[in-house]
Amino acid sequence: MEHSEETTQGSAAFGAYLKKVREGRRLSLDAVEELSAAFPEKVTKSHLSRIENGLAFPTFPRLMAMSHIYGVPIASLAERYEVELRRGMRPVDLGGRSDDEVLQQVDALIRAGDMAEALPSAWALFERRNESAFGAPFVDPKSFEVRVRIIACMNLSGRYEYAKGLVEETFGAKGVQEPQRLVLLQLLATTSYRLRRYTIALLAIEECERASTRDDVATRFLPDVLALKANLLLAMGQQTEAIALYREAADRYRGIGNDYESASTRINLAEALGEAGSTEEARQVLVSVLTDMEAGSFERLRAIALCVSSKIEYRTGNLDEADRLAVKSNLIARRIEHPALVFKNCFYLWRIAQARGDQAAMRLNERTLRSYLGRIEGGDAEVEEFRGTLTRAES
Repeated sequence: MEHSEETTQGSAAFGAYLKKVREGRRLSLDAVEELSAAFPEKVTKSHLSRIENGLAFPTFPRLMAMSHIYGVPIASLAERYEVELRRGMRPVDLGGRSDDEVLQQVDALIRAGDMAEALPSAWALFERRNESAFGAPFVDPKSFEVRVRIIACMNLSGRYEYAKGLVEETFGAKGVQEPQRLVLLQLLATTSYRLRRYTIALLAIEECERASTRDDVATRFLPDVLALKANLLLAMGQQTEAIALYREAADRYRGIGNDYESASTRINLAEALGEAGSTEEARQVLVSVLTDMEAGSFERLRAIALCVSSKIEYRTGNLDEADRLAVKSNLIARRIEHPALVFKNCFYLWRIAQARGDQAAMRLNERTLRSYLGRIEGGDAEVEEFRGTLTRAES
């Protein structure tokens, strides 16, 4: 049912984005109305005008129509819409904190895995600085830093299409310097990898590698690129090469004192070792990571490490330990709103229940998996396996 425009406000920011896209395609309101006639719900000129001015909500069928007409992925439009609605529901008061203080808080929230708090704070800073759009010229160098934090939050919360769109918009901003362009290339590689567009990701990574030793590039840029390339190679089935790169990246992170990224890379190393059959070494790496994080507040990484540990124990037949670790991981993953991780944990809990013949637990976890399936982007093995199971059951 359509929202009443008399009682409901839309999203001014989302409406402004739609208007910018429409005008960028050189389409009039009349043209959009005419082109939408073939879709289940026509986008009338008057209704689109209200949407663009933040006075009405678009329905999903109309979003789908605009997606096709504008040539923008429906996932990107839906993710933008969701984020803008959340921002409207949770306004953030930055108080008298300086830009640097807000960025430091956002970084701390990202390390803790709390994207539900980090993203609104980063957006609030973007708005307080009177930034008009990601594709607008930079007000100053800090403008770029704010944009990078927002894109990072989008990636870490699984909104990959939206993140990719923001990267592309930022590429188009005037004033992008060469070191900034390399950071954007790295972010493009990250979103492309998560969206399984491996060729694009690899091309961006290779360009980053060639420039990573320049004097004007940050010290952590090379290990960032190495860790990302390892992720890509692992996804492409090149385990040996990925493991070597994970080891190098982890050593480089330790060398510059970046404990968070070192832990993150070692978790990925452990997962790669598990895939390669080096189970005992994988366990040792994970124990070391979890021990190191006891004194920290890296809740997101702790949840991921527990999930990877559960996966390894499940595959080696240690069902009780796998069950315990997945439940422990899920307690954190649900609290920090990490749907992809909740899905993975419930997938292994579902498989464990199958192995035990526990029908009630199977049904419970299958319901959770079905409810989360539409919220997960990317092609993780657990997602593809569960989808395949559903397809076979329905055929």
